[in-house]
Amino acid sequence: MSMQAVSLVPSGLNQRILFLLAIAISKTAIAEEDVYEIELPDVEVTAAKRNASTHLTPVMAEVIADDSLQNAHVSQISQLNTLLPNFSIQQYGVYKSAYIRGVGGGGRNAGFDARTAIYVDGVNVGPTMSLESLLFDIDAVEIAKGPQGYTHGNQSDTGAIRITTQEATATPQAQIKFGLGHLDYRETTAVMNMPLAEHINSRIAIRKETRDGYVENDHTSQSLKDQDNTSARAQLQIQTSEQHRLKLYADYADLNNQNFLAQPLTGMFGQPAQSGNSFSRVFVNTQPVSHTLAQGFSIQSERQLANLAQLEVIVAARDHRHDRQTDNDYSGNDVLATYYKDRQQLTSQEFRYSSDTQAALRYVAGLYFSQEEQSNDRRAVFGNDMATLVKRPSATVFTPFGATFGVTAGAVVPLQATVNTQTQALYANASYDLDPFTLHIGGRYQWEQKQLAFSLDGSQSGAFRIGTLNQQKQAMANHFFSPLLAVSFHPNQRNTLLAKFARTYKNGGWNVDFLNRAQVQDGYAFAPESVDSLELGWHYQHRVFDFNTALFVNHYDNYQVFQFSRLGANTQVLQLRNAASVRTQGLEFSALVPIGQAWHINSTLAYLDASYLRFPSGGANGTDASGQALPDAPRWSMANTLNYGFHSGMLKGKLEASLQHYYQSATYSGISNEPETSQLARRNLLNSCLNYTMDNQHWLWSLWVRNLTNQQFAVAKGKDFLGNQIAIYNEPRLWGVSGEYRF
Repeated sequence: MSMQAVSLVPSGLNQRILFLLAIAISKTAIAEEDVYEIELPDVEVTAAKRNASTHLTPVMAEVIADDSLQNAHVSQISQLNTLLPNFSIQQYGVYKSAYIRGVGGGGRNAGFDARTAIYVDGVNVGPTMSLESLLFDIDAVEIAKGPQGYTHGNQSDTGAIRITTQEATATPQAQIKFGLGHLDYRETTAVMNMPLAEHINSRIAIRKETRDGYVENDHTSQSLKDQDNTSARAQLQIQTSEQHRLKLYADYADLNNQNFLAQPLTGMFGQPAQSGNSFSRVFVNTQPVSHTLAQGFSIQSERQLANLAQLEVIVAARDHRHDRQTDNDYSGNDVLATYYKDRQQLTSQEFRYSSDTQAALRYVAGLYFSQEEQSNDRRAVFGNDMATLVKRPSATVFTPFGATFGVTAGAVVPLQATVNTQTQALYANASYDLDPFTLHIGGRYQWEQKQLAFSLDGSQSGAFRIGTLNQQKQAMANHFFSPLLAVSFHPNQRNTLLAKFARTYKNGGWNVDFLNRAQVQDGYAFAPESVDSLELGWHYQHRVFDFNTALFVNHYDNYQVFQFSRLGANTQVLQLRNAASVRTQGLEFSALVPIGQAWHINSTLAYLDASYLRFPSGGANGTDASGQALPDAPRWSMANTLNYGFHSGMLKGKLEASLQHYYQSATYSGISNEPETSQLARRNLLNSCLNYTMDNQHWLWSLWVRNLTNQQFAVAKGKDFLGNQIAIYNEPRLWGVSGEYRF
């Protein structure tokens, strides 16, 4: 494996990524071809859309190569947490969301768009349900930090996750991978690359992954948090002429698990918890179910023009469906359960013209169109125990729920919401060399129109006072211009200095959730937010040493906040509103250091200060939250990788060992705005892997361990609708053995 930091030398910039300007803090590892070679070779950056050496491309992206993913045994996007500082995937409620430099969120309901974009082979795939996607047959994953959208695709104000799969080639090849592990873990991956005719190449990849659950439900004697995932991907490339190539992609995923929302630390309304709940045990009567079905395709046309320019056209369509049932009282009592049927349909079309990459003046101009429909069909169902209270160990009397809350057993609160979003965008950027400086300018004009249809029937909710809306229809339209100005300075071959200023926007929306009557009456729309981003960077590259550092400051106005707010002593309401202003600032460092001929160290360190500058009524019970830290924004985070490799003549192959360490300082989490109930302790995690590769490259064997020291900690804490204090815990130690044969 080869571990290399992304360089920032500005000469010959690839215009596809001219404006992802800052410091690359990459996560790739030691040279696979020769572990004794110390000099850093070039590495290709797939985010550029057109492969280019990073010695010619300034990129602000953390690049994770496929071998690094395998060493950490990462098989889903949501498992990237431990590989990068200032980046995490968090789960609150049904869906997960990506956080970059302390800012994330989105996806719980159709009215709140996520801040981070996800691309697979250059196509926007929608960020919400895609975070559960399987990673297999991957070339690289890139985490681009900071405002995006100046070079292609959708707008995003925190960053983008870019996934590049292996390309179909004219060389026939096949490989099969299988593995066994702890908790009856099973994995099988099959890949076939086959030329079908002259100038026509195909590639098919299929993965199946299963694992037993590790949390026991004492109420039903079933194991929860299992996995049963199947995914497939197909690719066809047709070289119609020397100047034109047509690429067709299709993918399918069927993801199943019994993953409950969280584990309770208390009972409802803060009462003592029912016995039996712990890190590995729960006691719930509603069987948790989660099923995601995702599929999509894209057609991409690439034409080289006579003036060395390139014209690209991308047409894509996606369909994601998610079904889920959850136990919302976290107990064996039949009190409250929710049922979700959510769907996202997305079609997009993009045109991109790019000039000669070797000219002194380089530019890109593009058009992007998309049509997205997100729908929520959800039900909250009150169970039979709403009429009688089951005695708790500390209780001395029985109190009827029905008499207290006026809710009939079996009462249903239905919710239907559909948000249609049309997006049109024009973007352009240019770069001009003025040795030793390079000037970069760019901009994006985006027009977006949203239409909402929202129905909510809280007539049976009693004292919970859920509101009622009958096919409420609203619309909003926003247009904005996002400018960018950057300059890079390269005084010599080893040093590059970068400075970038950008302004971007995120559209407003609606809180289409189980709202109470006051929220319905006051209105549930929220305004667009804007962010001003300043980044300064320095990159130093020696023949055997690579160092990057970046300073960033982001200022958000009308920052969109999704949180639980206390309503009286016992219940919480979901709020989606605007905080007046937020600031995130910090430093990031990355160093790649080879030690001797076989050892390599890659170390990344991040410092983050993220807080509400002004949020007058953002605290519990409407208190002032100004100066309070943002959730899921640890002050310090660090990711280190130590690699050792050598060739064994006796074994006729290469042995490689990898140890990965992740640390983050204490923080608080969740959509609760009460830090005293959502404090998270600092954490240390170790992953390890031992690889053996035969000299003939046919066999590769791996022994891997995730969470080597079996650390147990909460990754999220807070309060929910019924006042339960809850926690979501990390996975326990998982280990396995996998073998791969390459034909």
